[in-house]
Amino acid sequence: MSRRAPPPSLRGFDDVQSQRNTRVRAAAVLVAVLAGTAVATLVPGAGAGEPRAAAHAAQAGGSVDPTALSKQVSQLADLTAGEWATHEDAKGGFDDPVDGRVVGDYGVSMIGEALVAAGVDSGNQALVDDGLSAELSEIAHADEGGFELLSLSDAYSYDEAHLAGNPSWTNARPRLARFLRRHGPPISKQGLCYASPHCYNNLKLVSALAELALQHTGLRGYRSDALLGNPRGVRDQTLAWLHQAVGHAGSGAYRVGDPAFSGAGILSDPTENPLAYHVLSTLILGKAILLLGARTPPAALDAFNRTAEALVGLMAPDGDDSYIGRGQAQVWTVAATIDALATAAELSTDPTWRGRYLSAATVALWRLKALYPTDGWGFPLVPRFVGENLPTNYNGIDHYANTVEYDGLALWALDDAAIQLQGAQDAAEEPLPSESDGAFIDPSHTQFAAVTQGGLWYAVHAVNSNPGDARYGFGLVAAELDTVTGWRSVLPQRPLTRNASVGGLAMLSRRTTFYPVGRRISASSSGIVTIFGRWSTGRDIVDRGTQWTFSPTAAGEGVMLSFNTEPRSAYALQVWYEAGARLARSRQGVTVDEPDGSIQAYLLNVPVHISTSNTASSAYSANLHSLVLTIPPAPAARQITYTTLLADTAPTPGATGLSGTSGASGPSGQTGSTGHSGASGSSGASGGTGST
Repeated sequence: MSRRAPPPSLRGFDDVQSQRNTRVRAAAVLVAVLAGTAVATLVPGAGAGEPRAAAHAAQAGGSVDPTALSKQVSQLADLTAGEWATHEDAKGGFDDPVDGRVVGDYGVSMIGEALVAAGVDSGNQALVDDGLSAELSEIAHADEGGFELLSLSDAYSYDEAHLAGNPSWTNARPRLARFLRRHGPPISKQGLCYASPHCYNNLKLVSALAELALQHTGLRGYRSDALLGNPRGVRDQTLAWLHQAVGHAGSGAYRVGDPAFSGAGILSDPTENPLAYHVLSTLILGKAILLLGARTPPAALDAFNRTAEALVGLMAPDGDDSYIGRGQAQVWTVAATIDALATAAELSTDPTWRGRYLSAATVALWRLKALYPTDGWGFPLVPRFVGENLPTNYNGIDHYANTVEYDGLALWALDDAAIQLQGAQDAAEEPLPSESDGAFIDPSHTQFAAVTQGGLWYAVHAVNSNPGDARYGFGLVAAELDTVTGWRSVLPQRPLTRNASVGGLAMLSRRTTFYPVGRRISASSSGIVTIFGRWSTGRDIVDRGTQWTFSPTAAGEGVMLSFNTEPRSAYALQVWYEAGARLARSRQGVTVDEPDGSIQAYLLNVPVHISTSNTASSAYSANLHSLVLTIPPAPAARQITYTTLLADTAPTPGATGLSGTSGASGPSGQTGSTGHSGASGSSGASGGTGST
């Protein structure tokens, strides 16, 4: 969390003094809680939305220049690609900082294509040669997958257009052309799903785009078992895959508040529907539409518009759009966001939405620069690698990921985004919807709500869609506060886990663990999220009429969950915190003082048992610890309220810290005393297994 940075200059900032007062009030609330003050004594904040509205009003009239944005994106891609040239071996493979030499991975050819582009842009023949070497290395170690075919088809088209007469390309061209002419249908490890017309995943959409890109090379095949030897069959298969993706795209997502819109939709991999793969699917669908041109089925364009609008709607104020599920904060998700939004801006005929797409792309570019600064080895795969001399493992990151592969995908997306931005028209600057009061709701696919109230943004997941992986857990999954330095994450995002865990909330009954399964989720413009559903093990179901309600606290610095219990059932809530955090326990909860200056207080209206639980890693932290707060069973049903209070006590430029606190974190991000040292029950991160 220490690397989550302020928002870009394109967005209006709230009045600095108002924000400073907000932070002081938040910290005071938490200090009072530690001293035993009840949650009910929170004092409502005043006028939180007024400075925001004024800032947005003052912002009106500005515009986003897509040409200037394109130049920034292109320069960043060229700079980053150039760093990879120093990690390429004589045979065109690349050294990964953790996995060592990587060949036979589509990331190799994607980095190769980016190196060629960087060489063309700078007139550097050595970079061109390095890039072509990587492309030929991929052919020598081909995996025949969809991403690889897409990358090499795109590379061939680019090289043909930009390297005419170049001796290196003259030498490489026959080998690349022969490989593409002979290429059969892409191979997938998805097994039966990939072959079934009734099962959808993103790789089908990738394969559709790859085959379109292959046709776009202008090459002709001479073998009946090759894709280019059967153009009619390829066209039919491509349209069938697109039709399947379009049929899976949602249409029921909407936003309440200002701005309000409806008819948006998530397109991701069922049944978990991680948000990162909505980003990827939106991008791939948009690129397919660009290649199809006038042949695009109207339903495909409609589906892309819905998914692009959802991408803007779900984006957090700091640009995060991968806060539920796999792919969490991997660098490709940010680059793919920029490309998807650039494509949407080029295709959009609505000036308001075009402004939103371009403004959101600017936010995403800021996020890429702030959280993934290059350091000689391309982009760091995830934010937690920033500042490390060399990452030593990929703990907390999906097992299939590595830096070569996903830097390649990021560079491929950035180079494409630079092209699409050149074709987009100027548009008036539009603030992100998440900067204004309201809520974005996806009721059907990922099943979540993202809420903004004053200076608080938070996301709630209605289901525990993968009990073995905490990133898919139920409940409050992400939260940000609008501070004097901009929007800042103040809640640790959940880590990758590989065994069944609490996942946010669980019911313990009859020696069995039940998880919440939301069947219906809605939200009001005032930020109240309501989930109707049941408790389930995945097989057994109890209490089909459960309601969970999440609402912002009166002071606007936290979120309160309320629900009714079943008689004689216990309930468990899991909270995560950084190693080195200071804990203060009480009979009804715990307060966590994080090393980065953020504070979380987890408080209930009944006594709880507190125990230490598992440790894990996330994209943001290599060492997360957790506590489980267990509500003991009661003979009768009762209402539980569980409040998460949030504060940011990190120092601001030119400030000496919050009033009433001392020892705020310095430039290193390590936190000293924050005025809580006198609280009883304080402990280190390891905390022991004690209970209250």
